[in-house]
Amino acid sequence: MIFPLSWSDTQYVVFEGKPGTRYQIPFILRKLQPLLPMKPSAKTSKKASLLVKMKHGSLKQSVSTSLNASRSSLSALSLEEWTFKTKAAATQAKRYLERSAAVDYVEYTQTVRTAKDMYRPYQWSLQNTGQRKGKVGADIQYAGAMKRLSGKTLHPTLVAVVDTGINSTYADFAGRVRTDLGYDFVRGKTSVTDPDGHGSHVAGIIAANADNLYGIQGINPSASLIPIRVLDAHGQGSTSDVARGILHAVKKGARVINLSLEMDEKSRAIEDAIAYAYQKKVLVVAASGNDGATTISYPARYAHVLSVGATDRKDVRAPFSNRGKGLDLVAPGVEIPSYIGDGELAYSSGTSMAAPHVAAVASLLMSLKPSLSPSATEKLLKSSARDLGTKGCDTSYGYGRLDANRAVSLVK
Repeated sequence: MIFPLSWSDTQYVVFEGKPGTRYQIPFILRKLQPLLPMKPSAKTSKKASLLVKMKHGSLKQSVSTSLNASRSSLSALSLEEWTFKTKAAATQAKRYLERSAAVDYVEYTQTVRTAKDMYRPYQWSLQNTGQRKGKVGADIQYAGAMKRLSGKTLHPTLVAVVDTGINSTYADFAGRVRTDLGYDFVRGKTSVTDPDGHGSHVAGIIAANADNLYGIQGINPSASLIPIRVLDAHGQGSTSDVARGILHAVKKGARVINLSLEMDEKSRAIEDAIAYAYQKKVLVVAASGNDGATTISYPARYAHVLSVGATDRKDVRAPFSNRGKGLDLVAPGVEIPSYIGDGELAYSSGTSMAAPHVAAVASLLMSLKPSLSPSATEKLLKSSARDLGTKGCDTSYGYGRLDANRAVSLVK
């Protein structure tokens, strides 16, 4: 039997905010909705402005004077900005102007800010600021990597998620899931869904759309996902389907394959499929297992697999994370937010969550330099990892915790 390597649960709620600020509590807490500052009343608002577009010409200066507004012109657009001392005054003026036959439209001047994702602050694995008693910097150094990549060309890279499927209809997956390349080996159909949610959670970590004011941020903005379903609604599947899934990923052009699953015994079929993928210059990343054992699980134990264990917010190996000979890297895998089967966001813990961090960064390196081979990519990831535990490569942390910034810096 084959099982996904994660679990999710209803989490306790931690409220964080500025002292003295009133907050509105989300209606459904388990959706990981952020706390939203209460909107100030109109009576206490500061200055507010309106953008007024006239049908012909301009209203007389006396109109704005009577409304106690100062005016400035955006002549190229035939717009005027009217500024008021309070939001209440602007609201009253807006109602007045909307009744005027001379006005084409009137709208509030809105605050514009840099785009970000609603749940990005929860993604401690990308930037650990010490939130929820974490260790500052105990993350994959993603911010540094993105700064280093600014202005550089990133080429599209295909990443196969061989799992329970991907729910491609989620807004944060728009344009990122190659449904035309996927396949459902459980049902024998070309259309792929995800009745379990495990595969969607993995997929979100890798490539959820960024800077769209929605959900979370995936690691590789240039990755496209191939949804390959080999596990059923209970998270179980056969070795034959997994082998078929790997071969399908290779056939469809995947550069990286993520396997967040494990099995009780060795399978030659899967081992051969992985060897075939390696020969075809495809990197296979697999989770080390969640038994807290001193040996890593299959398929992570096979040759030509980049095996990944899990760390927590304090840069410590998670108690459940399998360790032992053959462990290559560790990455964040405790309380990782992403998508589940019903479209909601949830925290999940497991080496299943750690592996896609590595798969995503591997694909990011290939996006930066498409000629990188699997072995060269693996070497970059190992040599750039932050050493933890016993100095040098060890059985608890492998070569260390994934460091995207260092890895990107080594690509020449």
